[in-house]
Amino acid sequence: MNMDTTLPQNAGFNALAPLESLDNYLAHLGIVGAPEVHEDGMSLSLRLRPIHMNGGASAHGGLLMTMMDVVMACSTHLRDNRMCVTVDLQTQFLRPGGGVGTLITARGRLRGGGRTLVFCDAQIHNEAGDLLAIGTGTFRFVGR
Repeated sequence: MNMDTTLPQNAGFNALAPLESLDNYLAHLGIVGAPEVHEDGMSLSLRLRPIHMNGGASAHGGLLMTMMDVVMACSTHLRDNRMCVTVDLQTQFLRPGGGVGTLITARGRLRGGGRTLVFCDAQIHNEAGDLLAIGTGTFRFVGR
């Protein structure tokens, strides 16, 4: 797949200040700053806080799913600068997400697609390099 990895000027990612979020929900979770751009996708990192924990004192699965959804959706901008919505999100949890203080990184990759639908995958690792979760997603472009 030969893709230009430069984000379009109006993608909005470059305009984010270091402590700004892509949206209000991510701000609530403490996920701030622009995604890091890679050749085939994007990534975001987060240091886990008490708000991110489930009842078992590990990162909540919903947080991991949210992070994967975000990095996959952001990765669609490598193909087209239009807004997209999630059509399908599949997740497999491989090990506990880590406790308070653990740094986790979600990395999404654009796999392919057409004018309307695109396909991505994502992984989440902790700072030790352990694979915590994997996911795949289908996204539909909307609007112009």
